Amino acid sequence: MVTVVVFEFSVMRFQPLRRALTSIRRVQVYG
Repeated sequence: MVTVVVFEFSVMRFQPLRRALTSIRRVQVYG
């Protein structure tokens, strides 16, 4: 039960980071 909570928390925490990484990669590719 605790593992699921930690997993969901880490996923919610990782979402903006992944979005930033994809935006940076997009800038590198199209820039």
